[in-house]
Formats: sequence, structure tokens, C-alpha cells
Amino acid sequence: MIIRGFITGVGHARGWTNKDGESRQSVKLTLAVPYVSKDGQEHNDELQGEMTVPSAEFLEGLKKACEAHEKCEMHVGFNLSDWKGKKIQNIRVFNLTRLIM
Repeated sequence: MIIRGFITGVGHARGWTNKDGESRQSVKLTLAVPYVSKDGQEHNDELQGEMTVPSAEFLEGLKKACEAHEKCEMHVGFNLSDWKGKKIQNIRVFNLTRLIM
């Protein structure tokens, strides 16, 4: 799914190793997706997802986009899982592009 919105929070990077033994980093993102309600008022949906970051420079770019409140286009995937009888929704951010206005 493609959504347009803002990054409102960037968490701490978490290191992990994939099945091929390569080191990777992921970061939690808080996203705000604006919409207009039926009565004409503007609101934001807040999503919390995770994104794999390729480098420290990319992570710094995410933080700068958050601070500058830049509008972005994000490709996200939603996945439902069952954990001990509870339904949990995981959100993955696959691609993020800053929009030029």
C-alpha cells in the first residue's frame, strides 16, 4: 500500500543478522497520515512501523525529515499474526521517498 504522510518519530536503531550472516539495522518509525473527515476537519492517523535502514546516513536523513516535518510517500505492508490468542498487526515500511512540493 502507498501512503502519504509525515514521520513524527524515529526510534533507536536495532542491529540484527539475517539468515545469510549479514548485519542489518532496523528502526521503529511513527508515521502520521493526514485525512479530512466527513465534517471537513483535518485529522491524522498514527501508524507505528519498522523499516530496515541501509546505512547510518540514511538513518540521519530520516531524523532530519522528521525534524523538518517533510511530507513523504511510503510503501507499507501490513501483516496480522496471532500471538497467544491476541491478534497483532505488524507494519513494515519498505520504501520512503520525500515529496517535492
